[in-house]
Amino acid sequence: MQFFLAHRFIFSKDNIGYLNTLSRISILGIILGIAILITVMSVMNGFEREIKSRILGFTSHATIFGSNMNSSESIKLLDDLITSERIEAYSYYTENESLISFNNISTGIYLRSINPLLEAKVSIIDENIIQGEYFSPDNDGVIIGIGTANKLGVTIGDDLSVFTRFIINNQSIDFNESFKIIGIYDIGLYEYNNAYAYVNFDAFLSNSKLSSSDLPISLVRIQLSNPLDADEFTRAFNNKHATMYAKDWTQSYQSLFLAINNEKRVMFIILILVIVIAAFNIVSSLLISIKNKEKEIAILMSLGASKNQIVGIFLIQGIIFGTIGIIFGVLLGLLLSSNINEVILFLEYIFNRTLMPPEIYHLSTIPSIVEIKDIQYIVLTSFILIFLMSLFPARKAASLRPVTIFKEKF
Repeated sequence: MQFFLAHRFIFSKDNIGYLNTLSRISILGIILGIAILITVMSVMNGFEREIKSRILGFTSHATIFGSNMNSSESIKLLDDLITSERIEAYSYYTENESLISFNNISTGIYLRSINPLLEAKVSIIDENIIQGEYFSPDNDGVIIGIGTANKLGVTIGDDLSVFTRFIINNQSIDFNESFKIIGIYDIGLYEYNNAYAYVNFDAFLSNSKLSSSDLPISLVRIQLSNPLDADEFTRAFNNKHATMYAKDWTQSYQSLFLAINNEKRVMFIILILVIVIAAFNIVSSLLISIKNKEKEIAILMSLGASKNQIVGIFLIQGIIFGTIGIIFGVLLGLLLSSNINEVILFLEYIFNRTLMPPEIYHLSTIPSIVEIKDIQYIVLTSFILIFLMSLFPARKAASLRPVTIFKEKF
């Protein structure tokens, strides 16, 4: 009965025009609020995935610290880890804080000496060379990031002066040699494009007049089949090996991804306010409906309807408005999320400007990932808000006194 009466009150022919208009506006507000919220959360999920994939493509899923990691014993240990399917690949390397210069312009970088064949299995550097080429047997030089190249004003074929210092047997040894630029990479992350340069480890040893025993490798990059298993891998490795230490990416970048998650929460809170405002419109439309239906409410009470039944009638009205808004809001949100690039192109055409410049964001398309748990959370939160907002006018309807209404209406 309550649902039937709520339906009759909503769609009755004697509803005044501005009541129907206000109801439609409130439903439209909920639709737009939920659609925008789903779209924004989906785009943020996409950007989070892009950042993770680029960071995990550049950095290590896990890094093993030890001494002489390119020794036959260490390599056998790493090969055994691949055989046991604990890891997919590894690459040992050295890393030194260095100064590179060209035509009296200098900048600080981290110089990584690598095995090119092994590095290509754990890194995306070889896939993101935008000028020149990756290391080859006949082409040993230095590979730098696009940010470093722009800062120094260099291009392929220029000679960079590289200065660094080693501490070997408590003695300080200076290294100052020139390397020809053979490649420039761009992975789309400012920090890495400006901070790292790569040289072939064997060529580096040859230029430095050092042997592998003089410059032992103490770092190994690990590639896992599933980066989310990094914490489990490092704990198991550290429990088994006392002379080595493993550190995973979740420790190195915990603050970054925590900041991203916090931004998503803040955006959710800000955008949920749009739904709150729309829910206030539902309150307004219900209050007007109650004022318009005072005579009917008084008659129902006189016929024996309880206060809870009156509350139920108008609560159901609010829930009907909210449910319509939620359903169409979710559908519109899914539509916008799946066609976000077309939406961006349309907005760029309307405003005649580029909203997401590729040279800044390093993205040819806007990433968007719709997660079911986000939609569930949005729907649940919206429904609770609408229910709570509808409760106030429903209780107000139940507080009306039939005698007073009959005196005023008749």
